[in-house]
Amino acid sequence: MSEKPIYHRAKTWQIGLFALNNTAVNLYAMMIIFIAYFAGGVLGLTVAFVSTLIMAMRLFDGITDPIIGWFIDRTNGKFGKFRPFMILGNVVMAGSLVLMYISQYMEDAKIPFFIFAYFVYVIGYSFQFCVTRAAQSALTNDPKQRPVFSAFDMVMNVILFVGVSLLVSNYLVVKHGDFTGSMFGEFFVIIAIVSAICTFFAIIGIWKKDRPEFFGLAENAQKIRLRDGWNALRNNRAVQMLMISAGTDRLFSNITTNAVVVVIIFGIICGDFALSGQFNLFVFIPSIIISLLCIQYARKLGQKEAFLFGSYGGIIFSTLVFLLFLFGDPTSLSFTDWGYFTILLLIFMAFRGGFMSVNNSIVIPMIADVADSEVARSGKYLPGMIGALFTTVDKLILSLNTVIIGALLIFVAGYRDAFPSVHSPYTPGLFWVGMIAYCFLPILGWIINIVCMRFYPLSRAKMAETQQIIQEIKSTV
Repeated sequence: MSEKPIYHRAKTWQIGLFALNNTAVNLYAMMIIFIAYFAGGVLGLTVAFVSTLIMAMRLFDGITDPIIGWFIDRTNGKFGKFRPFMILGNVVMAGSLVLMYISQYMEDAKIPFFIFAYFVYVIGYSFQFCVTRAAQSALTNDPKQRPVFSAFDMVMNVILFVGVSLLVSNYLVVKHGDFTGSMFGEFFVIIAIVSAICTFFAIIGIWKKDRPEFFGLAENAQKIRLRDGWNALRNNRAVQMLMISAGTDRLFSNITTNAVVVVIIFGIICGDFALSGQFNLFVFIPSIIISLLCIQYARKLGQKEAFLFGSYGGIIFSTLVFLLFLFGDPTSLSFTDWGYFTILLLIFMAFRGGFMSVNNSIVIPMIADVADSEVARSGKYLPGMIGALFTTVDKLILSLNTVIIGALLIFVAGYRDAFPSVHSPYTPGLFWVGMIAYCFLPILGWIINIVCMRFYPLSRAKMAETQQIIQEIKSTV
């Protein structure tokens, strides 16, 4: 093992364009954050029913992923391994939005029709979402280049988060008066169009890398069976640790962006929901700068180290945000009459957003490392199934998102029949729901990260050794 591994690299523009596949999926994920208001406010469903329905769909979503991952691993037609699933997934998700919108006009059948539309959305989401993680190992296997995807992904996701926040809080809700049926109709059209454009450019990005010579052991790859995924989960420590860490990290960070939580923080505690979009616009540039600096750190020291760095930073600044809300005056948040609360909250949230973005984005190329480690361990190239294992756990855990928020609202704030809206009065119960969801739960997720990374074996040096083993297997098989 004295020879250095030979890496296949992608052009920077290919990585940047392919990162738009995750943006295309995340556009729908951002839309679905608001779906509780569509189900509750437009269709008239209760908090408990909506929470249970969303959890059930997440569970179903997780079950479908390993099967889709298996199909990805066994696919290698003239259109490649990944591109067909990207196109199919995006088309199906767009169709699901049409069905969701129609459900409000179905009178007595609106609930089963909405459930069916959500079911269709889940299938489409799984198709395209699995590709983002599965295609990483084919895009590049150079440890120095893999974090570049995270840099593009972070910038795009920050732009996405700020853009959607401004779109909803400062345009759609203002134009339509609340989370109404017409508001969601316009929202759905915008999401579908922009996501389709992102998917088109992502296909261009992966086009030349979507070929057998970039798939693990290339022509020497062994036949893939469903049980190979279970074998990887049972025997690969890197899969186990990253799965736990990534799943809990995503659950608790995702809760902070839930529409109900954002309404509580800005619309009720701070007193003006429109501030949420403006606030994100102010922290946009600082968060990107902090994120990019962390990615540069990852390119020098490794992705595991960057993941830990993001976790420690997140803990520190989430604690500061909580203390500021506890001892400061949230109602003084204003971008016309600047005070210490506004300035400090912008600083703390810029740093927290930067560290949070690092963790959310660095996980994707880390999954490519895990897929490569499985090739070296077992000789099986399973990017689809390993990516699907992560998305399965990810979605099973995320199914608890609305349930956790619903439980907090019921048992801490006393909300049982409807979600709090921008017109709901402030109560101490809602304050503590906001603080638990916005600060305490993310801190718990980062603590779990730190524990899991103590047992995660794939350092930068270990990944260089892994690529060398794969190269030797290719030359001897």
